[in-house]
Amino acid sequence: MNQTEVLIEREGYIGYVTLNRPEKLNALTMKMYSLVRDAMDVLEDDDSIRVIILRGKGKAFSSGYDLNDQGGTDHVEIRRVFERIANAARHKIWSHPKPTIAQIHGYCLGGAHDLALACDIAIASEDAKLGVPEIKFGGGAAFLLMPWVLGLRKTKELLLTGQTISGHEAAQIGLVNYAVPAQDLEKKVLSMAKELALIPTPAMQLQKRGINRAIEISGFTAAQEVWLDSITLGSLWRSPEGDEFNRIAREQGVKHALRWMEESYSKK
Repeated sequence: MNQTEVLIEREGYIGYVTLNRPEKLNALTMKMYSLVRDAMDVLEDDDSIRVIILRGKGKAFSSGYDLNDQGGTDHVEIRRVFERIANAARHKIWSHPKPTIAQIHGYCLGGAHDLALACDIAIASEDAKLGVPEIKFGGGAAFLLMPWVLGLRKTKELLLTGQTISGHEAAQIGLVNYAVPAQDLEKKVLSMAKELALIPTPAMQLQKRGINRAIEISGFTAAQEVWLDSITLGSLWRSPEGDEFNRIAREQGVKHALRWMEESYSKK
């Protein structure tokens, strides 16, 4: 692992944080989460940058957490790693004084979906694939912001089934701000970046902080802590189907594991 797996790029007033592991569909490791957090720090200190865009190199924003990257050997260590590294990166994006935009194409799943949720604005290609499939292998969203974004009914539908939806549908339900044809994605993101950049910096910082505090006061911060306890304790729970899913995912990839699960239950 090296620094090039998360790139910091600058174009005028825009700072880019680019996930750069295209051969693995930008599957996230704990080291990459650390690099994302560091990149956000660097761009925060750069006064020439007024807007930050989070994006992925290659065919996808990110396929989610790399299951081959073990976060720990027991639930205490797993919780510590998620709190100090993975969720620290998400909280850094969430609380960043500069506006952030998630530029989503291809897959945006699991842990990467949580990164995108933490951004202020999300814009996707219509054919992008978004979702949090972790429940299918005994896990769940580690950064539980979705209830505040979507409300109760849609959050339960998406997180209890682990289903994946298109960028087009994500825009219809409010999971992303806009969905556009793939060839127009960058243009739309840059247009939004320009709108945000025109806002005076102190006004932007105060307004963003006020909105975030409203969500935090309503219970988001406490929910994060309680849920992180629950999800890491869930690492102790075992089931035959969960073990088999994880084995296939490690050896052949999540796509094959999902196909195995779908085929298994289609026979019942």
